Amino acid sequence: MRYRTVAEEMRKVKATMQHPEAAKYVTHGLRKNATIELYLAGCDHEMVRAVTGHSGVEMLKKYGGHTRQRELATRAQDARNQMEWNKPRT
Repeated sequence: MRYRTVAEEMRKVKATMQHPEAAKYVTHGLRKNATIELYLAGCDHEMVRAVTGHSGVEMLKKYGGHTRQRELATRAQDARNQMEWNKPRT
């Protein structure tokens, strides 16, 4: 779906909303939120790019870099803990 199509649909939805700050919602924020949520779900850069349409990883790093780093650190520590758990006990 093209960005313009999403933006137009979002404008229509915002026009019908009762929320006092609905006009402040921006289409670009959806893309940023999608990036963060995909990283939290464990997706890699290629998977996130496929969904969000980013052409490179620079914007992905800007939007989701900290989230991605935390997710990778958690997974790495879990792997280390599993390795320690599976070591033979003496």
